Amino acid sequence: MVRGRTWPLGISLALLCFGCGRKPVLDGRKVFLQSEAELKGVRSFRAHMVTGEGGGMMTDAEYQCDKNIAHYLETKDNPPSKTEFIATETVLFHRSADELDAIWNAERRPANLRACTRLLDGPDRKKMGVRYFSADQERILPPFSLYATEDGTTITPLGNEAVDGVSSEIWKVEDKALFIPVHTIWIGTIDRLPTKYVEGDLAKPKGTVTFSSWGEQFDIQLPPGALFPKEAAPELFR
Repeated sequence: MVRGRTWPLGISLALLCFGCGRKPVLDGRKVFLQSEAELKGVRSFRAHMVTGEGGGMMTDAEYQCDKNIAHYLETKDNPPSKTEFIATETVLFHRSADELDAIWNAERRPANLRACTRLLDGPDRKKMGVRYFSADQERILPPFSLYATEDGTTITPLGNEAVDGVSSEIWKVEDKALFIPVHTIWIGTIDRLPTKYVEGDLAKPKGTVTFSSWGEQFDIQLPPGALFPKEAAPELFR
């Protein structure tokens, strides 16, 4: 008789604890809004970009947005070439990195710090464009707030993975409003900043950005003869 009385109680306790060991389901939209807020608090970062554009291109960039300057090196596969750039608010300096002590040239191109503008002002759907990732585009940074607030966007968790030793959550984004609708984002589990961003199918991505050094200070030097930040020496312009 005692066993018969306690058996339903055991079932009740089991039902009560059903799912006790499960982790809570994360809301991707809330996670993305938190990451957008964290991005607004940083002014510098490194980015390593790989795309298939033009036969393949790799870019290593440093952005020091509080000083309105960036430095990046582009390596192309076809034809093989390496070009070094320094971008300010008003001038883009560039030279061949294949030659020792190559001469710097300069162009008045105020649009090459758009990644910094995106940190300050947030993402803008109209400025995302359809080009693959490159150092002069704001779209190399995930548009977290757009993904989080648009009805047609689907955000799905894919688990966890370390990116260059940084524990990260993986999120798949499907946004039909974009030219390339599928993106995957890795977000640091501690600082909530992006560690990796992939454009297109993971099996054959259109572009990949790996982020590091959030908030660090970079000593980016202007070319000799350049005046910072408004002008550059006339002899640099070609």
